[in-house]
Amino acid sequence: MNESKLNRLKEVLSIPTHSRDESRMIKYLCKVLNEKGYDYSVDAIGNIFVTKGNTEFFPLFVAHTDTVHRVNENLTIKEYVNGEHNDKLCLTGYDCVTNEPSGCGGDDKCGVFLALEMLDTLDNVKAAFFISEEIGCIGSKSAVETNPEFFSNVGYAIQYDSPEGDSLSSTLMGKYLFESSSEFTELVGDTIKGAGITKWANHPYTDIWPLLEKFDFCCLNLAAGYYRYHTKHEYVVIDDVQNGYELGLELFEILGESKYERPTKTYSWYDEFKSSKTNTQTVLVESKPITKEDEIRMESLNEKSLNDWTNDDWDFYEDYCDRKYDDEDDILFY
Repeated sequence: MNESKLNRLKEVLSIPTHSRDESRMIKYLCKVLNEKGYDYSVDAIGNIFVTKGNTEFFPLFVAHTDTVHRVNENLTIKEYVNGEHNDKLCLTGYDCVTNEPSGCGGDDKCGVFLALEMLDTLDNVKAAFFISEEIGCIGSKSAVETNPEFFSNVGYAIQYDSPEGDSLSSTLMGKYLFESSSEFTELVGDTIKGAGITKWANHPYTDIWPLLEKFDFCCLNLAAGYYRYHTKHEYVVIDDVQNGYELGLELFEILGESKYERPTKTYSWYDEFKSSKTNTQTVLVESKPITKEDEIRMESLNEKSLNDWTNDDWDFYEDYCDRKYDDEDDILFY
């Protein structure tokens, strides 16, 4: 990451913001957008909608302006070498008065940074910065009802709010972001995999979930490069954030300014979950453990192009991810 981008990343991370207390981040974003001369609007609750350029269908980049961390006016971002990541440079937060750890809020300030970078880089692009995702997607739920025209010419949406550097959301609240065997996946699958995004998991929610519920375009929720999120020891791997930026540009080169419709398919575990809420008896289903044969097949699939995967391969992969990442992913709220 070059010095200019790194300085912006540090700047964004240094802004204290918390659900329902996001004015500092909103003011910062408005200042940046004004300086750049971008066309934007702010709604009554603080959501920001940006449109740059003119085209039939825009790529949309999404981020949320809150974090789970209480506002700390002494928040300072420091750079350090992390031995757990092969001595890569990382960023973390601390209180400059007490010198104690203070959550940097990479979830989702990394997404804010990446959306700003995409606005600066692409000629025709939209961005949406939603408030209060951490307490139930308050901003995005409101936006799809009060400002649907903003989304009417969106071709596809990309959010950076999946944890660490190698994860992606296959589903949110049981709804597919894209179909595994569709044209969309055939176009971008190998590129995403080649960028090291190999954990395609089933996650609860983030801001593109209300978009999925309301609109028909394909969505992606990509790794944002933050680790130990929702803790005071949260940190950001700079190379992972840069990888997310470069991946976003590659995806734009492939997808362009076209529209990609999403299937209406829902995920079976969520249907079962919803129906179980109406029953008085709770049924616990124990998932099958990963076997040696599963690992061997997974290694074999990783050596193949995603375009060569059969429907049976995709079914196996989705089941494998469900079982392997179920414990850690089904309880995450990003």
